[in-house]
Amino acid sequence: MFENVNRDIDLGVNWHSVPRVRALLGLRAERIASILLSAELQVVLVYRFQAWTRQLRIPLVPNLCRRVTMLLAGVSIGDSVTIGPGLLVNHGQVIIDGTTTIGPHCNVAPFVTIGLDTGGPAPSLAGPQIGRNVFVGTGAKILGQISIGDNARIGANAVVLSDVPANSTAVGVPARIIPHESPLGPARRSPGSGEG
Repeated sequence: MFENVNRDIDLGVNWHSVPRVRALLGLRAERIASILLSAELQVVLVYRFQAWTRQLRIPLVPNLCRRVTMLLAGVSIGDSVTIGPGLLVNHGQVIIDGTTTIGPHCNVAPFVTIGLDTGGPAPSLAGPQIGRNVFVGTGAKILGQISIGDNARIGANAVVLSDVPANSTAVGVPARIIPHESPLGPARRSPGSGEG
């Protein structure tokens, strides 16, 4: 849990940097200021505490944490959700539920719903499995027991009800897949670029 928290804070400081505080008081003060000023980063940190208390089987605390995230930024993250390090929630208004798994370094825009597909003849609590470095655009819906591959992009307002391969973009209602010839995200960097 604590390794995830450090990576979440590192990403949050990069995204919600406070250069004036860094210039006056240093990097440590900037980290504290970023946590205090970013409701989105606070939501991720409260979720980490929620997951930790759920793992320890502490009653009521996970439910209270969920309510705190709803008050902070309109974000609801269910008890069966597993999230890798480096989640970036942009501006809140997000629902993540079901037995959803989100990989490391994913970016979720506002008004996104990820989770259950309760329609149809056999409703299930199974949610999507989302890979690494996935971007989910504003208003997108990812529903049901599906898989979203690494480095995938989900377009704004897309409704995704079937698997999305790695390095692809899903757009439309229902979503159609647009494959890419070269990898998206960190995989696109060339070995000699010095970035890793």
